[in-house]
Amino acid sequence: MIGAVVGSVLGFVPLVLLVAPVVGGGVAGYLERDGAKRGAVAGGVAGLLMAALTTVITGTITFVRFGDLPFASPNVPLEGLALAAALSLLASIGQIVVAGIGGGLGGILEADRRRADDRESLSGEVRPRSWLWILGSLLAGLVTFGVVAVVLTTVLDPLIWPSLLVSLPFGIIAGIGVAVFTNHYLARAAEGRVDWRPVAVGAVAVILVFGLVVGGLSVLGQQRQAATTESTYQYEVTIAADETLENATFYVPVPTENGSSLLGERFVEDVRYDRYTPAVQGYDRDPAPVNFSYELVETERGRMLAITADRIEVTNVYYREVENETMGWYEQIPAEQYDPDDPDMGVQNDGSFTFTVTLVADDPIETADPFDDEPLLAPGVDRTEVDCFSGDSATHRCFEYDGQMYADYETSEETTVYVSAQLDGRNEWFSGGWTGNEYREWSRVELRGPQSGWVLTDGELEIGSGNYRN
Repeated sequence: MIGAVVGSVLGFVPLVLLVAPVVGGGVAGYLERDGAKRGAVAGGVAGLLMAALTTVITGTITFVRFGDLPFASPNVPLEGLALAAALSLLASIGQIVVAGIGGGLGGILEADRRRADDRESLSGEVRPRSWLWILGSLLAGLVTFGVVAVVLTTVLDPLIWPSLLVSLPFGIIAGIGVAVFTNHYLARAAEGRVDWRPVAVGAVAVILVFGLVVGGLSVLGQQRQAATTESTYQYEVTIAADETLENATFYVPVPTENGSSLLGERFVEDVRYDRYTPAVQGYDRDPAPVNFSYELVETERGRMLAITADRIEVTNVYYREVENETMGWYEQIPAEQYDPDDPDMGVQNDGSFTFTVTLVADDPIETADPFDDEPLLAPGVDRTEVDCFSGDSATHRCFEYDGQMYADYETSEETTVYVSAQLDGRNEWFSGGWTGNEYREWSRVELRGPQSGWVLTDGELEIGSGNYRN
């Protein structure tokens, strides 16, 4: 019973809860004072009591916190309750098994201590414990814990996230087990009562089984990575104006590889745009759509994507911030009430448009070296390599260059227009969470007033960013 109480209490302590069953079972097995088998039984009983106590305490906390139990609500689906019950049952069974293992280890420790006491009482001599074998046992346990935890974390990453929640308990149990058995056999060796051949055979068998399990998990992990791997290109164009534009035409860089532009063709065929609308009460968040047209055109600067519209109407929304005791929001006000010096007032507009297309690649993308076979916004431009702002790896490199766009529209002299084209090529897969690698390219410019002609843009290219599999 003491072991059950100890384990249940530890089960509510952060981090320690991962080892609560083995500790609680170990206490129960040690106190049983009847060897490994009876210790394992005592540990299993302690695990059963721990599971029952944990269920009762958790249910009580849930009832007090929410005022009802899940099955009392008609909104909770029966399938969800059945799944939760099955997972809870599996967790309880695992808790009992682990507590039983802890009980057996506790029984071994107690039997070794009792045997040493009996030997001393028979001989009449008090023989001090050898710190050498105690330190050796602890060292063997720590090494085992580290190896098992690291190996399991590595092979489970593609299968479970976070894998540490599984690998740490297994590593701790393995480490405790090895420490206890090492202490047991070193103590018996001091008495000259150990045949090391079956011990060696058992150790080799355990290592082989562990290796087979790890190998199988590694194969499953590789299959999971292959099944979840996806390579995609994304091409995004942004046009943002703070005043209305008339007779607007933009030529923006389009991703091109080996003279073709699959992303550009996809853009012309079925692109849709997202329009930013201010979150202001009183403003119509469903403005009239803009009739954009798209076309791939050949220019003296190479192939470009043409985006045109007779009119891009932009509405400025003036607002003030309103608050009550619990929340705040923006409320629309007339333009004549707007005071730019009032910190509670502001102005937003709905003139930002984002056009995005995505293309799934059949093969992995060469994100670390996209210059030969991958699409780029400016394939033949002269680039200057620069330091990257973040990331440090052998594959990660950054470049800058001068790009070009064409802009032609009528507007007021105070109008600011931002135009950008961005290309992303990504390889993604699941391994301890979603991860992957990518290359990204931008070409952007900010213009003021009416335009009619070619303009220089700031171009950037970042390659080899992210994680790469061996």
